[in-house]
Amino acid sequence: MKQLLLPSAVFLGALWPVYGSFYEAIAVGFSAYTFQCFFNQVGKRIAILECIGAIAAFEVLFIPAVTYWVFAASMPIESATYFSYATPACMLFYIGINGTETSESEPTHQTIIRWASNYVQHRQAAAGMLFFVGLIGFLVKQFWADAPTFMGTLPMNCLLTSVLYAHYTRSLFRLPLIGLVVTIWLANMIQTGMFGELVFWLLLWLLIGSVGLTRSLTASAKLGALGFGLGALLLIQSIKGEYRSQTWGYWRTERSADAGLMIDLVADRLVHPDKLLNIAQLFRSSVRFNQGILIGSAMAKVPTYEEYARGEVLLSFVYPFVPRFLWPDKPLAGGFANIKRFTTLPQLENTSMNLSPIGEGYVNFGYGGVLFAWLYGAVLRNCFRAVIQMATQVPSVVLWLPTLFVGCMTMETDVFSTWGSLLNSAVFIIILYGVFKPIGVNL
Repeated sequence: MKQLLLPSAVFLGALWPVYGSFYEAIAVGFSAYTFQCFFNQVGKRIAILECIGAIAAFEVLFIPAVTYWVFAASMPIESATYFSYATPACMLFYIGINGTETSESEPTHQTIIRWASNYVQHRQAAAGMLFFVGLIGFLVKQFWADAPTFMGTLPMNCLLTSVLYAHYTRSLFRLPLIGLVVTIWLANMIQTGMFGELVFWLLLWLLIGSVGLTRSLTASAKLGALGFGLGALLLIQSIKGEYRSQTWGYWRTERSADAGLMIDLVADRLVHPDKLLNIAQLFRSSVRFNQGILIGSAMAKVPTYEEYARGEVLLSFVYPFVPRFLWPDKPLAGGFANIKRFTTLPQLENTSMNLSPIGEGYVNFGYGGVLFAWLYGAVLRNCFRAVIQMATQVPSVVLWLPTLFVGCMTMETDVFSTWGSLLNSAVFIIILYGVFKPIGVNL
C-alpha cells in the first residue's frame, strides 16, 4: 500500500489544483508509480527493466501531460485522443517488461554479482584484452564512420565493459583504465555529437555497481545521484542543439568534431547558469524528451492520410538475422524513414529522433498497438531473464548487461534498432567468449 501513496498524491494533485483531465491525472500518477518502483529497487537488484519502464512513462506520459497543461498548442492532437492510446499502451508495456515477481528459486542479484566478482578474480587479463578490442573499435570508427556494427560500434563497447571487468577483478590498473575509457568516450562524444549513449552507460554502471555495495544506498544518496544526473541532462540539452547545428550536416556521414566549441559551450553554461535555468531552456529540454509530439503527430496522420502499416513492424524482429551483404537494400535503423512516412514533422537524414516502439504499435495496428507494446516489453524482459539464468552457469555474463541493453533504455528509438542492438550484441559476445578462450583469455 505504501507504494500507492506517492502516485495517489500526484494523481489528486493533477486533478486539483492543476485541474488536469482524468486522462492526464492517470498519466502523471502512473509515471510517479514507475519512478517510485525504480527508485526503490536501485541497489536491491539490477534495476535495468524498472529504469526502462520509468523512462518510458516519463517520455510518453509525464512530459506530454505537463505540456498539455502549460502549452497545449504545441501538441499535434487533443489530450483525450492522445492519452486514450498512450496511457494503456505505456501501462501494458510496463506490465510486459516487469511481468510477475521473480521466482524465489532464482538467486538474488546481489548473489549473482558476488558470483561474478569471484568468477573473474582469476581472469586478470580479460580487462586488458577487452580494452584493446575496444580501442581498435574506436580507431575504426574514427577513420570509417559508417563501419559495420561488428567492426566499429560493438568492439568499441568493449571499452566500457572492460571497466566492469577491471572493477570486479580488483585490478591494480583499474583507475587508470577507467580514466582512459572515459577520455576516449568523451572524444567519441565530441566527434559524433551523440551525448545520450555515454549518459546511459554511466547509468547502467551505477545500476550494476550499486547492487554489489556492502552497504545499501540511502535515499539521500539516490536523490543526490538523481539531482546530479538531471543537472547533467539539462546541461547536455542546453548545448546539444547549438553544437550539432555547427558540426552536423544533412547526411548521417556529415558529422565533424570541434573540441574547442564543446569546451566553450560548457564553460559558457557554467559561468552563466541563467542560460540553463530559464523557462525557454526548460521548455526546449522538455520538447526533446516529449515522445508525445512524435506519437501524436503519427496519430494525426495515420490512418487519415497514411494507411496503417499492418504489421510491417514485426519484420523488425527478422531483419537482424539477414546480413546486409546478402540484402543490400535492407532498411536502415534510425528515425528518418519513420518520421517521413508516418508524421508531418520536418525530418533530416541525420535525425536522432524516432517514433518509439509505442508509436510503431499505433501506426501498424491502430489502438491494437497497445498489445504490441506489451509484446515489446515482454521481449525485453525475457532477454534480461535469459541473461540472469545464464549467469548461474557463467556469472561473468552479467557484466555484459550494459552492452546488451544500452540501446533499449529510451523510447527515442524503434523496434528495429533495439532488437538489432540486442541480437547483434549477443552474437558478438558469444564470438568473443569463443575467440578468446583458445588464446588463454577466459572471459
